[in-house]
Amino acid sequence: MSRHHGLGTAALRAWRLALIGLLLCLAAAPVRAEEAPRRASPALEAIRARGALAVGVKNDYPLFAAPDAAGRLRGLEIDMAAELAAALGVSLRLVPVTAANRLQRLEEGAVDMVIATMGDTAERRRVATVVEPSYYASGATLLLRPESRVRQWQELRGQTVCAVQGSYFNRGMSQRYLLQLLVFGNARDARLALRDGRCVGLLYDSTAIGADLRDPQWSFYQAPLPPAMPVPWVVALSRREAGSELAHWVGERLAQWHREGFLIERERAWGLAPSPFLADMRALWLAREPDGAWRCRRGPDGDWPAACRNKALLTVQDVGGLHRLGLRLRELTGWDLSFVYDDFDRGRLLRGLGVTTGLMAACVLGSLALGIAGALLAQSRWQLLAVPARAAALWSRMTPPLLQMYLLFFGAGAATWALWGLSLPAWAVAVWALSAYAGAAVMAALEEAARYLRERSPGFRLDRRSLALAYAHAAESITATLVNVCKATMIASAIAVPELLSAATGILADSGNVAEVMNLLMLAFLLLVAAAVRLLRALERRLCRLALRPQARASASAVEPSR
Repeated sequence: MSRHHGLGTAALRAWRLALIGLLLCLAAAPVRAEEAPRRASPALEAIRARGALAVGVKNDYPLFAAPDAAGRLRGLEIDMAAELAAALGVSLRLVPVTAANRLQRLEEGAVDMVIATMGDTAERRRVATVVEPSYYASGATLLLRPESRVRQWQELRGQTVCAVQGSYFNRGMSQRYLLQLLVFGNARDARLALRDGRCVGLLYDSTAIGADLRDPQWSFYQAPLPPAMPVPWVVALSRREAGSELAHWVGERLAQWHREGFLIERERAWGLAPSPFLADMRALWLAREPDGAWRCRRGPDGDWPAACRNKALLTVQDVGGLHRLGLRLRELTGWDLSFVYDDFDRGRLLRGLGVTTGLMAACVLGSLALGIAGALLAQSRWQLLAVPARAAALWSRMTPPLLQMYLLFFGAGAATWALWGLSLPAWAVAVWALSAYAGAAVMAALEEAARYLRERSPGFRLDRRSLALAYAHAAESITATLVNVCKATMIASAIAVPELLSAATGILADSGNVAEVMNLLMLAFLLLVAAAVRLLRALERRLCRLALRPQARASASAVEPSR
């Protein structure tokens, strides 16, 4: 009996010890999770060292981030940045960014964080640290001209729509409704293009368009379409800041703002329409558990509960061919060749390549045509032809080609639209501006060659028969000019010509594969320019042989080329 009693007492003692140990483990687990040190933040250390917080913000988004009458950036997002800097006890440095370069500036270290109307998408989560919770939300809508009768998205099928480079909805909307996007580098240029009739509407963020409609300049325009592809806005940090002290701190501040109503108060202060998103977020973040604890509180892993987070919806589909090759390369090497495995990226890259090739060919031919015609007119005996030709060449050569494009596209283009309802094609404007600039240099080279030949033979005159001889003497300079104009075609993207640089910028803005896209861009231009050099050298050799013909030598009084 005593033996059984002793065994029972020992078993009871063991169960008590086990229960006490389990309770101690359960009690200690949250303490360890809460007290576990967070990963050090390089950005936070840099902020404290310099005494300033660098925030990337928009400068063309009224009511959120736009200059006031004194040129100072003002808006809801500027208020957010100022609050964060004040909470850190440092000064604030605002760095203007665009939709196309904001993540690049972040990864380069030019800014510590981005608060720039950035939508939370799966692609952006792969290239940046997205801080939750979100602070606002919007969708895509269309700013239409006053006379437009469009009332449904489906009515836009196949029509030309202005857009801003880097907007998250560009790809989805163009695929869904087969839109022909005219993509500009910033919202200002896109609005000007809409005003000049270059597109039926401006595809842009619904909050920005709402602000435009309150501007007297745009108040007679319309936005009747319901917002599409709604997405929440997020603060972004560098990829290196994932799980860091700074990411945790910013997330806590955002949660506090929702609970305190700071964002709703700032929305009201700036005259924005009440956002259902902010109202829902405040209710969510104010919700409590039965024990009084916040429902939205971090778990042991440091993350918010799933119910309080944004979920990036991803689809998995069977792939083959180039898709499989691109994804396999990414898996094995880490190279994100989205232009291989993604049909949309590959399509716009190939279209950009085709447009760039056409631009190069047109600019080379245009430069030669304008340069030769200008040289012949300048060498004419008729001063009524020679003087205007030299004046036009001087203006073309001294005016940067980008400025010429803007003058023609937005200046002359606005006038033609106002007077006759005609808009100048962006592609033609780019070809003309680049050809005029390079053509003036070709003309100068031919005139210099003519002066040299005239010194050797006083009877020499540049005309149709002696042109080959003059070209042979100026070939090196002309070839260099034409090669340079081939390389300069990328500036055509400034007026929404969808060439290679524009396509590459759109791809890296969506996918974040900067290294892969930039190296591909460099390789593509290297091959294109090499091909152009080869063709121009062949033309040069042919003209040199033509210059050695007896007729050319006779027209130049037996002057042989110096070559």
